[in-house]
Amino acid sequence: MTALTLEVVDDDAGLVELRPAWDELAAADPDPNVFLTWPWTHTWWEHFGAGRSGSRLHVAVVRDGHRVVAIAPLHLARVGVGPLRATVVQRIAHDAGDYGGVLLAPGADAAVGVLVDHLAALLHGDATVVVLSRLASDARFTALLGDELVRRAATIEPVVTELGGTCLYVDVRDGYDLAKKAKKHKIRQRLRRLEEQHGEVAFVRHTGPTLEEGLERFVALHDRRWAELDEPMQGLMAGEAGRAFFLDALRALDATGQLVLLTVEAGGEPVAVELDLVHGRRQFLFKGAFDPRYSAFSPGQLLHHKVFEDGLAAGIEVFDFCRGDAQYKRRWADQERHLSTVVLSRPGPRGALARQRYR
Repeated sequence: MTALTLEVVDDDAGLVELRPAWDELAAADPDPNVFLTWPWTHTWWEHFGAGRSGSRLHVAVVRDGHRVVAIAPLHLARVGVGPLRATVVQRIAHDAGDYGGVLLAPGADAAVGVLVDHLAALLHGDATVVVLSRLASDARFTALLGDELVRRAATIEPVVTELGGTCLYVDVRDGYDLAKKAKKHKIRQRLRRLEEQHGEVAFVRHTGPTLEEGLERFVALHDRRWAELDEPMQGLMAGEAGRAFFLDALRALDATGQLVLLTVEAGGEPVAVELDLVHGRRQFLFKGAFDPRYSAFSPGQLLHHKVFEDGLAAGIEVFDFCRGDAQYKRRWADQERHLSTVVLSRPGPRGALARQRYR
C-alpha cells in the first residue's frame, strides 16, 4: 500500500458521486454486510438525515492512491437540550439493521488506523462522543479497531456499553445436511397436512413487477401477527417513519437483486412471508410474518426449509439469522457471533463527563 489519505464526504451530491466506489468496495469486503451497502445506507439518509436540522453527513473515505480502501458511513447528530446538548458521531442507519462496522478492502488493515486517528481528531474538536454500534465479534474491522484503540490510549478512550447481543448463523461451506433437517422438522408431513386441509401449497417469490404485491402481503401478515400479541409492536415496522424507510430500502435492494421475498400459499391464500436480504454469498434471514390461523403447520419452518433449499442451489455460503437467540433460529443454525457497542471519548475526566452527557 502507498501513503493512505482520508477525505470526508459531507454533502448529498458527494455521497451520490461516491456510489460506484462504494458498490465496488462493498462487493470486495470479506465480511459481507448488507446493512453497509449503498441501497440500505443511502435510503436511511434520505429518510432521516438529508436536510434535517442538527444532522450532518460525515462519510470518512480512506484512499490508497486513487483506490478507495475503506468507507466509514458516519453522520453527526446534535442530541439533547441545554447544557446536556451533545454532538454524537454515529453510523448512518445506526438504529436500523443488525450489523454495524465499516467497509474495508482486503489487505487494507492500515486504513483502520487512519480512521481511528480521524475519530480522535473529531473528539478533540467539536464531537462529544463517537458511537460505534452493533460491531460483530468475528468481523475483521472489530479486531483491528481494538488493536488501534490500544495503541492510541493516550488520545482516545473506548467504553463498551453493550454486550451480549447474539446473532445465530450457519456456515454451509463444509456441507449442510438439509435432508436431515427436513426430516427432523417434519417438513414433508407439515406440507402434506397444510395441502390436505387448505388446498394446493405453492411458494411464490416476489420481485420486480410482483414486488409490491409481496410487500402488501408482508405488511398485512406482519400487522395481523402483532395484533395477536399482548404487547406493543417493536422494530422498524412500529412507526410510520420507520416503516416508510424500511419499505423503500427493500425496493432499492430488490432493484439490485439483493432481496428475497418469499410467500407460501395454501389454496391461493398467503399463509406466511419470509423477507431476506442477500449480499455476496451471505443471506440474512431478516424478518418473517405468518397468519396466526395457520400456526399449527409451522409455516415459518416451511419457509426456512425453502430458503435453505433455494440458497444452497444458488451458492449461498452463510445463512445469517441476524439478531436474536430465538429457539426457532437454533433449529437451523449451529454457530453464533456476538455484538457490542463501543462509545469513544477523550481520556480522563473530560471524557467521562462527555459519556455522561451522552447517556
